[in-house]
Amino acid sequence: MRNKMILLVLAVCLLFCACEFSLPQIEYGFSREISPEEQAVRLELVGAAQQWLGWKESDESFKPIIDLYNSHQPLAQGYVVKYTDQWCAAFVSAAAIQCGMTDIIPTECGCQRQIGLFDAIGRWEEEDAYVPLPGDIIYFVLKGDTSADCTAWSDHVGIVVGTNGNRIKVIEGNNGGAVRYRYISVDDPTIRGYALPDYESKT
Repeated sequence: MRNKMILLVLAVCLLFCACEFSLPQIEYGFSREISPEEQAVRLELVGAAQQWLGWKESDESFKPIIDLYNSHQPLAQGYVVKYTDQWCAAFVSAAAIQCGMTDIIPTECGCQRQIGLFDAIGRWEEEDAYVPLPGDIIYFVLKGDTSADCTAWSDHVGIVVGTNGNRIKVIEGNNGGAVRYRYISVDDPTIRGYALPDYESKT
């Protein structure tokens, strides 16, 4: 009887795995048309971030991301990021450093300060109806008051990988201590707003 139960459990697991792998993969991409040249520049930043997917604190594989951020001069606020610090903004900045895009993506280790830098150059978007493009930088309020529309202090940031309908795929550093994807809806209340780097200027 016990052997039959084991075989039944194995059969169910195999069936689940077969169904899992046969499911169509959801594609996340561009919600509207832009030039192929700008698409390529945007995807360069996304690709730089994706090369670190799975890097994490627990095995210290994330440390080169912090080292890359700290290698850039001048350091924002003159502050050297420690391995024990929150590092989501340093992750975004490191991707910009990797791609040579610090002229359109101001480096920072603090989310709210980076918002201020984008706002100062007219590249900040708070419109709730905005649907982001790959390479846009998305800011969140995960621990604060999400009911305070576009006014709460941002405490997390990531890079938009793409959209599919009303869904957004984001890649983030310091997501549970690792580089991971997040999937959210366009109208998610935790979204604080978007930074819109001037990728067109790089074409």
